[in-house]
Amino acid sequence: MENILIVGGGFGGVKTALELSRKLSSKKANITLIDRNNYHLFLPSLYELASAYIVKTDPYQLKLRKTVSIPYEDIFKDTGVKVVQAQVEKIDLAKKEVITGGDAVFSYDHLVLGFGVETDTFGIPGAMEYTYKFKGIDEALFLNQRMLELYKKAANGRHSLPIKFIVAGAGFNGIELAGELAGCAENIKNACGLHHGCIDIQLIEAGPQILPMINDKERQIIRRRLEKIGIKILESSPIKEVGPNFVKIGEGGEKIFTDFIVWTGGVRASSFLQNITGLKLDAKGKVVVNPSLQAEGREEVWALGDNTVFLDPATQKPIPGLASVAIDQGAVIAENIKRIVLGEKKLETYHPEYGIWVAPVGGKFAVAHLNKSLTISGVPGWIIRQLVNLKYFLGILPVSRALSLMAEETEIFIKND
Repeated sequence: MENILIVGGGFGGVKTALELSRKLSSKKANITLIDRNNYHLFLPSLYELASAYIVKTDPYQLKLRKTVSIPYEDIFKDTGVKVVQAQVEKIDLAKKEVITGGDAVFSYDHLVLGFGVETDTFGIPGAMEYTYKFKGIDEALFLNQRMLELYKKAANGRHSLPIKFIVAGAGFNGIELAGELAGCAENIKNACGLHHGCIDIQLIEAGPQILPMINDKERQIIRRRLEKIGIKILESSPIKEVGPNFVKIGEGGEKIFTDFIVWTGGVRASSFLQNITGLKLDAKGKVVVNPSLQAEGREEVWALGDNTVFLDPATQKPIPGLASVAIDQGAVIAENIKRIVLGEKKLETYHPEYGIWVAPVGGKFAVAHLNKSLTISGVPGWIIRQLVNLKYFLGILPVSRALSLMAEETEIFIKND
């Protein structure tokens, strides 16, 4: 009987656990997933949560929480996967043990590392202290609640207009959040009886252009959409300092005053990895893996997602940290662990595929890159995004639960559109 431990219930961890439960019987392996939460966080909708127009009948934000937190009980029901809600305190590779809070010890024959990422503020003074971070439910809901409070103050004449937002970082997360903030702000403004021109949203990018990883045609579609919904774009504007109500940008240190500073500027691998003795990391703290996704020098340790460095053989560049990448890696790891458990010698090699992406840009508008020659934007792009989400839900949940979750998301988030 093999003990398989999966640390982290992100996209890759959930995929690994589900695939292993399908490939190996309970007589062959014990499969355990350890996570500090009792739910799987659906990160692609987190920006929707932060910007969702508050439901009056939901004072404790329970409906909002449910839209992005999928209970592990729903995902792993009748699969044989055991879920342990605990904080991992230590991993001992020599003893093949994972120690959690309360000194609980879990032994393993195979260990899958799927830790999440952390916000990276690149050492910019004040960025950690004064910005709204964007990696979890509580952070997103806190921003949501503060927005509503400030709009109410403005409606009562206790705060000057316009209410100002800065979104720091114009990658996909920053673009999506800025677009949704525009819709949410418009809804709250109308509900509070405020006039036009009371919203100011600036999207700040340190580099020379937003979304440098996409082609010019797609970038222009997104740029025009952002400008149409009232978002100002500042490129070549590196943030040098952040204060409680301002940012300094550029070499001259120009001050921009604001009410909200939301940090979407970058992430880094979990710092916990640096505490694991014997685990080889690269200069950025990511796990070095071989083509089969085994940690270098540790054939019983596997790693996936944003915590790994994997060079695309075609470009010799690191592959991007996308949900689809982690899911594909989880499937490869599950297949390889199955082969080892069943005594097969040849392991599968991971071949990265990440040519498809969909970027929502406020309301029922998205840009969907399907291949090098096909890009769909507008409402059709938004529909594709919904179908992508539904496909994922159907892959991890029973059909009825997946459809119910999709309906709940649509009911709440469409209020921004």
